[in-house]
Amino acid sequence: MPRVHVVTDSGSDLSKEIRDTYNIHVVPLSIQFGDEIYRDGVDMHEETFYQRLTEGSVLPSTCQPSPADFVKCYKEIAEPGDTIISVHLSSKLSGTYQSAFLATTMIDNLDIVVLDTKSASIGIGLVAIAVAEAVQKGATKDEAVALAHKVINEMGVYFVVDTLEYLKKNGRIGAAQAMVGALLNIKPILTLVEGVVTPFDKVRGKAKALKGIQDIIAEYSAKHPGQALRIGITHANSYADAKKFSDEIAKTIDVHELIISYIGPTIGVHVGPGTIAVLFYPMD
Repeated sequence: MPRVHVVTDSGSDLSKEIRDTYNIHVVPLSIQFGDEIYRDGVDMHEETFYQRLTEGSVLPSTCQPSPADFVKCYKEIAEPGDTIISVHLSSKLSGTYQSAFLATTMIDNLDIVVLDTKSASIGIGLVAIAVAEAVQKGATKDEAVALAHKVINEMGVYFVVDTLEYLKKNGRIGAAQAMVGALLNIKPILTLVEGVVTPFDKVRGKAKALKGIQDIIAEYSAKHPGQALRIGITHANSYADAKKFSDEIAKTIDVHELIISYIGPTIGVHVGPGTIAVLFYPMD
């Protein structure tokens, strides 16, 4: 009997436990420090990455998987006649979606749907979880894809960084904005609009920024009465801050599930250590 498989990329920041629970397959992006290249989550893990990021003099870069990488994954997990739903990092932030899409043109006997989540980090992961959970409950391909689009459209994305330096170096914000932010200790609340990093609000200090995000979630929750939120909180080497933040949210919000995970190298390259992000959507 044909099966439905779920694939994502390492930008999804899903723990091994969650991947195993939902049978989600991951194709890693690569991280490059000078001439050294590592596969995210395979050859390099979070602790080593952040140590090198903060102590080293070379700013690393990321490289999307090749179409051949996706072809290899798709062929390994599926048999002729199977369906694959491949859920990926915003096409405005990475060429990963395009690589996955190109891979579909290189395989004839599989039904492959490639989705641009217009998101990053656990935002991708939450879409993948929703799809995989639906598949486990017997959803058809069309039902699972429709659910994915619903989650993508309803996803709230907010994050705060310790420093704007990494976003500046990676071309996500302007140099002037980063300089002013550093001088005034401004911690902008950032979001993603159609997959692009966009300022949402400006406050002074990280604590106020996180309180501002908590208020945003409370307002969002109030607009969805009777619908508990599935929430993902990710952190860049700042578990204590993430746990404290999650505890505060859980006190006031109707939570269906709250996942805390590490921001891995794929996203960490761009946001830097100390970042806290929260992504959420309402459950039916």
